Amino acid sequence: MYSAFSAHSLLNHGLYQSTMSLPDTPTPPRDLLIDREYVILIDTEGGMCRLHPQRFNAIDPIRHPFPGSVTNSVIVGEHFFVGTWVERDLSLARLALLDLREPIESGIEMSDLRVAVDAGKSNHHHVAGAVWSHILDAEPLAICEHDGDIVFCTHHRGIYRIGINSHEVWRRKPLGWDWLSDLPDGDVLVKLISVDDSIWAFSLGGGWVELDGSTGHVTRKGIHQFKSSTHDVWYGGDGNWLFSLSENRMAWWNSEAESISVANVSGPIQDACMVEETWFITGWRQDMRWSASQFHSEPDIGVRAEIGNKIVNRNEGGFWVLDNRGQWSDFVIQGISS
Repeated sequence: MYSAFSAHSLLNHGLYQSTMSLPDTPTPPRDLLIDREYVILIDTEGGMCRLHPQRFNAIDPIRHPFPGSVTNSVIVGEHFFVGTWVERDLSLARLALLDLREPIESGIEMSDLRVAVDAGKSNHHHVAGAVWSHILDAEPLAICEHDGDIVFCTHHRGIYRIGINSHEVWRRKPLGWDWLSDLPDGDVLVKLISVDDSIWAFSLGGGWVELDGSTGHVTRKGIHQFKSSTHDVWYGGDGNWLFSLSENRMAWWNSEAESISVANVSGPIQDACMVEETWFITGWRQDMRWSASQFHSEPDIGVRAEIGNKIVNRNEGGFWVLDNRGQWSDFVIQGISS
C-alpha cells in the first residue's frame, strides 16, 4: 500500500546528519530498500546487507543468498524481504522470501550452480536462508507489496497475489492491449505499484491497468502514446505518476485530472519522489525538480558529478542522493519549489 515510506521518506528521530558524515555503501548499489525498521542494500552482483536506518552504516557483511543479481525486490510486512533472481543462460528463475530478523546467508556460487545444472540437479539448490524459495517457469518481471501480500508477474504467464506463507490468493491471465498487439513486447509489464485498494500495472509499450487488489479484476485500462518505451514508474500520491522513458525523456501523468506532460532529460531516471506537488528526480548526472507550476514547462535541473541511484527524503534534513559509486551527497537543487 502506498505510504510516505513508499516515497523514500525516512524519519530521522531527532538525528540530523550531513551527507559528509555518511559512510559509503560497502559495494556499489543496485537498489536500496527503505521501510520503517529496515534499510536493505542490494548491490550490482546480488550482494545484500542491512544498513542502520539512521546512520546508514553497514550492520552486516555483504552476503549473497542469491547466486546472481537480484532482479526485483520488495520489503513485505514488518520483517520480510522478497526477491527474484533470473539466469537466462541457465533458464533458471527463483522467487524467495527472507526473514530480516535472521542473519542474511550466502548460498551456492554461480560456478557450482552451473555444475549442478550440467548434472541435472539445479532444482536441489535454492536461495540461501530463505523461509521459502520457489522455482519459476517464466521470467519474473515486476513485484510489489499489497496489504501484506506479494504481487508479482511473470513473462506471458500472468499476475499472481500470494501471502507471505506463499499461499495463492488469486492469479489472473496476462494483460493485453489491442493497440499494442503489433508492437514487439509492447504488453510486457515493467512495473507493479500498490495504491490504496488497487494494483497498477504498466507495460513497456505505454499500456496501463488499474486492478482490484482483492480480486485481480480490471477496473480500468488505457495506453499512453509516448512514442518511447516505458522503463520505470513512480507514484507520488493524488494521482501523480512519473515515467522514465527511452529516448532520454520522462513524463508526468495525473490520472485524476487526465493530464500529461513530457520533458527531456540527459539520460535514464534512476529514482524519484514527490513532496508538496513537486517531483524530486535523480539520474544521469543530474538532479531535477519539477513542480506543479512547471507542469507544462521544463523542470529545474542541477548537474551532479556521478549518476544518482536513490533519493532519501530526510524531511527537515532535506534530500540525500546515493550515487552509483555508493557515495552520498545532497540533492543539488535547494528548496521545495521554484
